[in-house]
Amino acid sequence: MAFRLWKKAILMTLREKKIFTVFILIYTSLIFLTSLFMQLAFTGGLGGVAGFFILIFFGVSLLLSLLYAWIIVSRNRRTWATLKCIGYTNANINSLVTGKIFFTTFLGFLIVIEVLFHYTAGVGYLQSANLMTGIPLVLIDLIPVIFTFIPFLAVQVVALLLANRKIYKVRPIIALKKVGE
Repeated sequence: MAFRLWKKAILMTLREKKIFTVFILIYTSLIFLTSLFMQLAFTGGLGGVAGFFILIFFGVSLLLSLLYAWIIVSRNRRTWATLKCIGYTNANINSLVTGKIFFTTFLGFLIVIEVLFHYTAGVGYLQSANLMTGIPLVLIDLIPVIFTFIPFLAVQVVALLLANRKIYKVRPIIALKKVGE
């Protein structure tokens, strides 16, 4: 049942193009920058400053994840109330919200992986043609990206807990009120 609801959550997410696009770009840039600074921290570049940037990016990701969860619940309050009226339980609606949040996070992660693969392929091609030999072949290793993604998932769980509390407070009567109220 949850997978069917996650499929519906993906379709609902894709309908909200503006918010989805903005948060995909934000998550992609945060995952990329955190991975880059984690790579620099592992290799010793930038010294101890890289660790501060990693903490800053994780803090920003926590705030933005909480904001995204709050936006999803508050903008779709009438939708959640309507779904409760037709028999959806809080667990079903939580599955929808979980699917929306995780889909956005996974897609941001996949975009980072794709950009890094294309960067490596492009630079590898240019280096084989002896056009650009001073650029490193691999910008960020895969290990820092994975180590970045794990805390991002933990941050999303915190955002889900906030969304869960807000979903429980949505009453089905909201669906019956007039639009202007």
